[in-house]
Amino acid sequence: MKYLIALLLVSTILAAIPTKVINCMTDPKIVFTEATFSVTPAKGVDETITLYGTANDHVELANVQLKAKWNGIDSFEDNYPEDEVYDKGDPVTYQMTQNFPTYTPSGKIVVQMWFQNAKGTNFACAEVGFII
Repeated sequence: MKYLIALLLVSTILAAIPTKVINCMTDPKIVFTEATFSVTPAKGVDETITLYGTANDHVELANVQLKAKWNGIDSFEDNYPEDEVYDKGDPVTYQMTQNFPTYTPSGKIVVQMWFQNAKGTNFACAEVGFII
């Protein structure tokens, strides 16, 4: 039983695949320092992107606008309503799960997640890229 529990813990820890995150706006109110994928990005697979950062100011998250580019061409945009409040110094963890259908063309995908308040004003942005 101990070995089974240890194996489950190790597989859970190793499941997160680190990737580079870029803060894609100047003077963000949340600075993202790390990002992980739940699995290697692939077509037809649910992929969870997790962002880790710190709030630089009090912010009220009402929406995350996702913008995706395929080989540099705008290809997808959607909104994800949220209801989170962060104060200065708070750790921020944000997860988003997407599925790239099997008919998605192969190539480089760059995803920007724009964090917005209730007025639609952007206060943070994180960018991750990968190849499928």
